[in-house]
Formats: sequence, C-alpha cells, structure tokens
Amino acid sequence: MENLLSSWVLSVLGVVLVSLLVEIILPNGKISKIVKSILSIFSIFVIISPIKKLINQIDFNLISKEIVIDENFLENRDNEKLRIYKEEIKKNLDASGFLNVNIDFDTVFENKETTIKSVFVDLCDLVLTDKKLNIDKYTNITAIIKNIISIKEEQIIFYE
Repeated sequence: MENLLSSWVLSVLGVVLVSLLVEIILPNGKISKIVKSILSIFSIFVIISPIKKLINQIDFNLISKEIVIDENFLENRDNEKLRIYKEEIKKNLDASGFLNVNIDFDTVFENKETTIKSVFVDLCDLVLTDKKLNIDKYTNITAIIKNIISIKEEQIIFYE
C-alpha cells in the first residue's frame, strides 16, 4: 500500500513536470492546444490509475472474518478485578477491626471468564481491635466478604 502511494505521487509529479516543460517549450498555437489536450488526458489517467489497484487490495470480506477474542486480555482484566476485590475486602476488614487478615482466591478461567471457586481467609496474623474482642470473628468476616463478592458461605475457608 505504501509503495503504491509513493509510486503514484511520483507519477503525478512527473506528469506535472512534463506538462510544465511542454508549456514552456511549445509556442502558442493549434499544436500547443492539441499537445495540452493529450497531456491533460494522460494526466487524468495517471491520477486515476491507482484506483483499480486500491480496489483489488481492499478486502470486502471483512464481515465474514472471524472475530478472535484475546483471552490474555480477559484473564488480565479478571485478575485486576480480583485484586480490587482483595483491596476492598481488606479495607472493610480493617475498618471493622480485623487487622492483618490475608485473603486469597481459588479461581478457574474457563469459557472466557474467571470464576471464584473459594475464598481463603488466613487468620494466622489476625489482630482484633478492642471493640471486636468478644464477637464471633468467623460470622463477621464471612458477612463482610459476602457483601463484596457474591459467593456462598461454604466457599469461604478459614485457616489459622
């Protein structure tokens, strides 16, 4: 395509230069008018000549082409969603008085979609603020996670 365009521009410039030379060299008269008419017709052919080549290069079957989905993009998008879920859960847990809770997801990427099979909640380094000492931590943490991710309670796995 690039070669076609550059050769076309050179052809047009060549025709313009030849026309200018003929204009300068030929004296005014009948022959000059005939030569100018012939050069005009030649110029038109040079200008429209790449149209056939352009039409041949255009792929009119674009509609029938198969659309390919970039699965890496989808997987990266889903990983970004999981990262945002983790940050949101962590922020809500910290605000509720559950500090140093680590969250991890067991996921499956199939049918161009990532699904969360289970959520692992690591309570090994859990620190409770004073207001949370006498409560059921499992129920509260489960409620916080379920508010952020639509997941069943049995899919949330705690380990200490």
